[in-house]
Amino acid sequence: MKECKGRKHDLIINATTWTHRDLDVSTRYQPAARAQEAAAELEQLGFGAIWLSEATGREALTHASLLLAGTRRIVVATGIANIYARDPVAMAAAQNTLAEAYPDRFVLGLGVSQAPLVEQFRGHRYEKPVPTMRAYLDAMDAAPYHACRKEDDR
Repeated sequence: MKECKGRKHDLIINATTWTHRDLDVSTRYQPAARAQEAAAELEQLGFGAIWLSEATGREALTHASLLLAGTRRIVVATGIANIYARDPVAMAAAQNTLAEAYPDRFVLGLGVSQAPLVEQFRGHRYEKPVPTMRAYLDAMDAAPYHACRKEDDR
């Protein structure tokens, strides 16, 4: 991969592929070890964050964990993790686990996806987005979690 010498705002981000002049990296379509190397290279080039999507490729939270484990400073964010892919208790537990393991480096972005993916691909019933998300967030807030949290380490 060639060195990226452009300004950060010249970067075009599309899902998990970054394109900038001579730099084209995808963590989605690479073997896990290569995805980690690509993330480390983006970190070395000075990028501040890697945003991951979730549809039919890698599961978003596992993918984030792979990239976080292969880097030291860069932020990894889900944009978005589909709320129909896991229940609120599992989502809250994953968020707490990654926040504790990688302080200030994981951002959980959630979304409701779209009806065809939710109903045809995942087999769930797509509901009205705002009340569905509100109920999901309330359930995440109420989810039990009996392990260390990020703030416990301070």
